[in-house]
Amino acid sequence: MTLLSPLSLAYEATVRLRAWCYSVRILRTTRLRAPVISVGNLTMGGTGKTPTTIALGKILQDSGRRVSVLLRGYKGQHSRNPLVVSDGQQILAAAREAGDEALVIARGLPQAIVAVSKSRAAAGTWVEQQFSPDVHLLDDGFQHLQLHRDLNLLLIDVTNPFGGGLPPSGRLREPLNAIQRADALFLSRTESGQDYQKLIAQVLAHKPLLPCFMVRQRLVSARRLNGSGDFSLATLPASGALAFAGIANPSQFFQSVKKCGVCLRGCISFPDHHSYRLKDYQRLKREAAEFGVNTLITTEKDAEKLNSVSLAPLDVVAVRVAFEFNDLKGVVRLLESVLGISAR
Repeated sequence: MTLLSPLSLAYEATVRLRAWCYSVRILRTTRLRAPVISVGNLTMGGTGKTPTTIALGKILQDSGRRVSVLLRGYKGQHSRNPLVVSDGQQILAAAREAGDEALVIARGLPQAIVAVSKSRAAAGTWVEQQFSPDVHLLDDGFQHLQLHRDLNLLLIDVTNPFGGGLPPSGRLREPLNAIQRADALFLSRTESGQDYQKLIAQVLAHKPLLPCFMVRQRLVSARRLNGSGDFSLATLPASGALAFAGIANPSQFFQSVKKCGVCLRGCISFPDHHSYRLKDYQRLKREAAEFGVNTLITTEKDAEKLNSVSLAPLDVVAVRVAFEFNDLKGVVRLLESVLGISAR
């Protein structure tokens, strides 16, 4: 037993007590009129919730549903509750006030209603009064027990499934028995030809017969911050580029870029949800000069917080990520069954 174990035990006890209070209704859960589909995870940091939310939103929109997406707006400086990021026609907020994830979702689902609020139940009620959506997607909602969900989707990143345990030594938000709340499991960032049966067995030990889907990450295109239109990463200069990211798993992003055939001369990691300042722009310019490159590559989330003028004359490229399901028909059946049962 390490010196940190008592802190981990205290953290676990607190999390278990909170979940129990919701399960026996000591703490209140709000139910919205429209069905709620939650996308969440067990660990602190990225498992691909944002691209999964976008992928599910596209499926729902293709089926004719009007989609609302509710987020906390992490690191956003919004004072209005709720803050409407998109009304389904235009983007009405910036990343500084809404948070980077909300902007990425608003651009990825341009016809969806996107709103951020600390109280997603209040935001959902307001959105229903103003826009009458057919379904809500709750981004990063596995621990947001204040809101009833009709479908609870759990994402686990196969590259780091359980984050090394509970805090303070690990990144696990709650004990693994929380898997019992899930209605379906999505294994993200899977690779074809790899065997994930051992990991699946670990999860199913907590909830047998839990439906399981594989999700593959794909870099679909890129765009220049000072330009318009998408293009292929394969068209980038052969002289190479410098990549940087302020996300939870930057090394995984760098590897994905390399797999697309891009020659990366260097990689720079910033803290998750990093807000870029003058010293960061100066560092990027300095290191680009040292590596002899004129192209910077980053993520969509980072691009929402960048000032391309401050990086001029460098060519700044944001890469768009898409998630694909191994069993798309199965995912559609899962969504449709819940919508049919819960529609009011």
